[in-house]
Amino acid sequence: MKLKEFTLPCVVLLLSLLHFSSCTSRYSPSEMDGEDWLRPFRVLVVTGDQWDDPASYVVGKINTGTTEILHPGARKESDFYHIIILLKSWGIPFDIIRLDQQLLDRYMFLDMNGKPEYGTIIWNVNQTDNLMPQDYSILPEMTEQYGIGLIVLSDHIFREEILNTLGLKYTGIREGDTLLKVKGTHFITEGLLSPFRADTGTLVSMMIQRVRLSETDMERQHVAVSDDVITIVEQGSFPQVTVREYPSGGRAVWIGNDNNYIFYFQDMRTLLRRAITWTIGYNLYKTWDNDLIMIMDDPGMADNAWLDTWHFPTLSEDTIIQYLINPLLQHNAVLNINFTPGFVNDAKERLEPTWTRVFTDEFGTKQNYVSSKRGYQKGVDLGVFTVMSHGLTHMQPDLASEPRWYGSPLSGEKAVNGWYQEFRDNRRNQEIPAAEQLWRMKTGMKWLKEQFGVTPLEVVAGGNGVSTTYFNNTIKLAGQAGFGWYGWSGGYLGSDLAVVDWKFFGTPDAPLIVGSPPNNHDYGIALEPEKFASIFDQYPDGRFISINEYIGYMHACNSGNLDRGKKRLDITLDYDPHYCQFFEKHNSVWNLEFSDWLLEESGTVSSVTVDGKKAGKFTGKVEIPRGCGSHRIDIHFRTK
Repeated sequence: MKLKEFTLPCVVLLLSLLHFSSCTSRYSPSEMDGEDWLRPFRVLVVTGDQWDDPASYVVGKINTGTTEILHPGARKESDFYHIIILLKSWGIPFDIIRLDQQLLDRYMFLDMNGKPEYGTIIWNVNQTDNLMPQDYSILPEMTEQYGIGLIVLSDHIFREEILNTLGLKYTGIREGDTLLKVKGTHFITEGLLSPFRADTGTLVSMMIQRVRLSETDMERQHVAVSDDVITIVEQGSFPQVTVREYPSGGRAVWIGNDNNYIFYFQDMRTLLRRAITWTIGYNLYKTWDNDLIMIMDDPGMADNAWLDTWHFPTLSEDTIIQYLINPLLQHNAVLNINFTPGFVNDAKERLEPTWTRVFTDEFGTKQNYVSSKRGYQKGVDLGVFTVMSHGLTHMQPDLASEPRWYGSPLSGEKAVNGWYQEFRDNRRNQEIPAAEQLWRMKTGMKWLKEQFGVTPLEVVAGGNGVSTTYFNNTIKLAGQAGFGWYGWSGGYLGSDLAVVDWKFFGTPDAPLIVGSPPNNHDYGIALEPEKFASIFDQYPDGRFISINEYIGYMHACNSGNLDRGKKRLDITLDYDPHYCQFFEKHNSVWNLEFSDWLLEESGTVSSVTVDGKKAGKFTGKVEIPRGCGSHRIDIHFRTK
């Protein structure tokens, strides 16, 4: 392992050496009004130019034409994108500030009365010329004087103000594959494996393996620490995670490692979540151990009646009951189904509702959508099917223009796969305009609500045909249409954000997405229905959940305040009736975690009440009764 020739600008290193001293707060907790020490349950993510979308909606790659929207010369990093995925998947509330478009202001962190709006700040500002002029002195003021926590990631320590607040001195960047190990004992690292290991059996682990095989080691920043800084993770003898406390109650954490690989380690992801708990004092979050979302595509579409390579009879009511509903009931499992509510009638050259169709197709196969609907409706009513949207028709909007699909022979245009992709015209190699896509999404949602009595919260484009330019972007439009998740593994959708290309499936940080045997579609069930139940042998300990459950936790609008003076914590959970519809009929269960310093200061948990009713003995989890709208958790502490 050797020192690289390139380092952060020399002037930063010189300033760091000149200012390497311990910073102290202007006030101590005893000098301030007790109300000033309320700890809000909300995180502020501060980033640089890593957010590709200039309109601050889509997180992840988005393009206009064939050109990605990137700042010229910007080094694109993945840590911002991963932070947003993790916070959403954990259900931790947050806001974002982007310094390529915004000027730092004290009132980004404080309310109009000068009280903290956030419990902690995640500083994820990259070194780039694309930032607006900033007053960086605001950041140390928030931690050192107002007691707001600070978590700084990887190499985002290039500012003198950041280094001083962390109590670090930058000494260079080195490459190496030496594993990270826990040093000493600390709340943040309690229970973590040492050394840290990259995720296994995933695309991430394979990518990291390729990095090692190419002899390009991961980058890590090296620092020296001041006397009041504690190193809790190190690489060899070099600090990689450090912590520091201030008399104000503010706590500062630096988490090192290569910014592009930092969260491809389970223990690093857990460490970030524990750092949030430690800097705020408490944390309410969701984890997803052994949870799976099983998906099946295509019921209701017309493709099976027209496309020779995808031809099969619709499933009968009896088949659905025997081979899908009964095994699901036996294993207390849910199957999430992408339905198509609209059917293209070739003879009449028009769109019709799907489930009224009974006919013999041109292949001579009877198609009985009425029988299928009875079976699927039983599964919905029994709670073993979740209704999701596969668009409106699974087919091109324009079937009449040349080359015509309407009236064409089975061996002609009807055999061309491009006709059966709804949100991009792959037959004519052009995108579908935004207004047409949006109408189809909203109409598909409305028809499914009328057909099954529930509003779908997930949408996936049939055949994965999507439009990608900025104004026609299918995923962006799906968020506008009111869906809460895109595709099988596409990502979160909401009025606040759309996140493209989700990560960390099959870990405590996100459920595993699996297809229904034998081939993820009703086509497979039509051919080999008995193979569906094999999924339960593959995952004997798995909990097969509704995707609406996952969406509900991510869309929960939670908030809280810790009153250190009164030794009381109040948390409010707000479940939107649209996105959180799962909770209307189901209880929700959250992890409630307290930092060691809070329990030492406030004492043990003496009582927990939920919606005014006393809960049982506190075990680290809190169960919220069914029902959308607002719920309240009140926690009181008792000094030992």
